[in-house]
Amino acid sequence: MTRRVFALGALAAGLRGQKMSPEIGAAFDLLYQALELLSERATAKDVERAAGFLRNALDQYPSLADAHYYRYLCLKRLNREPAIQQSALRRATELGSEALRDRRDPFRLAVPKLYGDLATIGQKWALVVGISRFQPETGAEPLHYAADDATAFAGFLKDPAAGRFPPGNIALLTNEQATTATVKARLNRIATNAKPEDLVVVYLATHGSSRAEDLRQVSYLYTYDTDVSSRDLVFGTALAMVDVSGIISTRCVANRTVVIFDTCHSGAAIDTQALSTADFDRLRQGAGRYVLSSCADNQKAYEGEGHGYFTASLIGQLRARGGCIRMGDLFTRVQDEVSRTVMERLGTQ
Repeated sequence: MTRRVFALGALAAGLRGQKMSPEIGAAFDLLYQALELLSERATAKDVERAAGFLRNALDQYPSLADAHYYRYLCLKRLNREPAIQQSALRRATELGSEALRDRRDPFRLAVPKLYGDLATIGQKWALVVGISRFQPETGAEPLHYAADDATAFAGFLKDPAAGRFPPGNIALLTNEQATTATVKARLNRIATNAKPEDLVVVYLATHGSSRAEDLRQVSYLYTYDTDVSSRDLVFGTALAMVDVSGIISTRCVANRTVVIFDTCHSGAAIDTQALSTADFDRLRQGAGRYVLSSCADNQKAYEGEGHGYFTASLIGQLRARGGCIRMGDLFTRVQDEVSRTVMERLGTQ
């Protein structure tokens, strides 16, 4: 059985309780296309293109608060049109921009370099998300073991003989609990609570989908209440991968941050690709960021009897070593074990 998983989603401030329309969904997509261009290494041409996407997003939906805020940041970066800068910032404030409230800045990394005196780990934080059931009628098709795998991984983290995470520092969200707003709020909470010496682990298992066939990336991550009944509604109700990477790279100051995806492409709603190098690169921006994925962009992730092979191997390898292993060694061991198991049981890779 192919594993088709992924997670997370968000609606901007001001849209809570409002019915999503295709026009609003298209505006969100333009906003996310702009964010994919913005980073500390963005060139003036990148910023100009992003500003164009944001202007088009506001033509579609003038009340998209975050688009006003990021347009302000782009014009400020370009040192252009101060009057429009101030107008954009004023509108972002009036509309209650979530990005403005959180002081997000895609041009600034939370951890530009590693600190030299953080040999001892401080607190441990985790967000663990697994979604097997989605909202009726307009949600994605069900998965078999994503929620069970997330629960098992959270159990490993809590184990005092293995993960040794304080139970109160682990946010486990499965199925109906994993709405767009809840998942993003928990991710933001960890990002703001974690200190430089802390360890942050994010585990995601659910559906994911790309914007179009010619883009080698997974752009959107599904939550319980993502609406997959049309392309534009997916854009409006799922969380862009770039939004997740933005929170981790620009808001989380923990020098040790690990993001784990047990996923490959989904078959639902819109054109799909697996998680790509571009997605990983955005997540790895800054120091001390590590990413583990169950498959490459030309592979599938598989499920066995009651679990996904990747998560089962991940937990097994970590537990066998009391939770202490170098990330490179962990990846190699899990990769070898999963490839061998899939070949033996399914006759494929």
